[in-house]
Amino acid sequence: MEHPAFTFVIEYLSDLHMNCVLTTDTAITFSSLDLGLRNSILKADEPASSGSLFKPRKHTIYHITDYYECSYSFFRFPDESKFLFIGPYLAKNFEDSDIRRLMEALRIPSELFPQLQSYYYALPLMTDKVPFLSLLRHLYETAFSVASPDSEYLDLRDLEKQETFLKKHQFHVSEDPVLGMHLLEDRYRIEDELLDAVSHGNTKRALSLAENMGTIRFAPRTGDALRNRKNLIITFNTLLRRTAYEAGVHPFYIDAVSDNYARMIERSDSEDDISDIIPYMIQSYCNLVEKRSMSSYSAPIRQVLVTVDASLTGDLSLSRFANELFLNTSYLSSLFKKEVGMTLTDYVNKNRIEYAKKLLKSTTLSIQDIAASSGIPDIHYFTRLFRRATGMSPRAYRAADS
Repeated sequence: MEHPAFTFVIEYLSDLHMNCVLTTDTAITFSSLDLGLRNSILKADEPASSGSLFKPRKHTIYHITDYYECSYSFFRFPDESKFLFIGPYLAKNFEDSDIRRLMEALRIPSELFPQLQSYYYALPLMTDKVPFLSLLRHLYETAFSVASPDSEYLDLRDLEKQETFLKKHQFHVSEDPVLGMHLLEDRYRIEDELLDAVSHGNTKRALSLAENMGTIRFAPRTGDALRNRKNLIITFNTLLRRTAYEAGVHPFYIDAVSDNYARMIERSDSEDDISDIIPYMIQSYCNLVEKRSMSSYSAPIRQVLVTVDASLTGDLSLSRFANELFLNTSYLSSLFKKEVGMTLTDYVNKNRIEYAKKLLKSTTLSIQDIAASSGIPDIHYFTRLFRRATGMSPRAYRAADS
């Protein structure tokens, strides 16, 4: 039975989209580890002699880079024929130009570029390997009570001449390309889980999944990296907006949030600035669903609630809504109290006083102007309602510490 530290590390690396394989197969090949790369683009299975990993030494963690410039890390359990393999991952940023350079060097058909682009952009990127190497070293020390395992770095391009490699590897264009399919499925699964969390107003879960998605790379659509990033987050904003709508939030509330983030995204002048927007955007939509979802209300009550929120200074009387909805006033009054839990008058006054409280703390408007802006122009009536709701006068509320 593996040490509990293995479960922790494997789950952690999985969150970073790192492929982890625990196996007792001593003849494991790169073809079985590379998530479909070789099986998709080679004419035949990779020869066992070239694909099998050598017999590793005890107490040694290996870090290998192959001819496709993919990296793998692995080690053998000291007292049994079991191995932990991690990879493939990229140890450096891999752009379109790097993919084309690799294809030219390995004489890979140009028709395979779209598949390889999807594959390489879906692989996890680890430009700073120090934390990762430290994690593996501590895992080995903890699990096997070894003071300090050795580390060995191997670049297969230094062990085999390129011409020898090319003689063993013949490429072809598959009629049914599936390269990168597994990685894409994983990305869409996480995206679906994130949107589901937003649809339930689950901020904690949504932010956790967003951190998970933050390590995913996407193939560029244009030559402008900043524009690519903006387009990606604009699309994400659209998905969140649609999710909130399907969760029962009225467009009146959604548009204000959506438009605000659309402007923020366009004003951003760096990729890091845009990335910083994402958690706030997710939290805003989760709050919308949690506080503004009207999925439990009937259509007439939804219309009344939205109208109240949209225009506190307008006519918000029961008779006005009854006429607009072609309903009997008694029926509408009963329906509103049943679904909302209070009378329409109490709901309107509650919202007006809440708005007045915000103005008192955030502006220097006179109390008379605040009363009018809140839809209660009669200052005496406003003061009476305010005192009833807060236990103090508007002037005292403004003077009190927040």
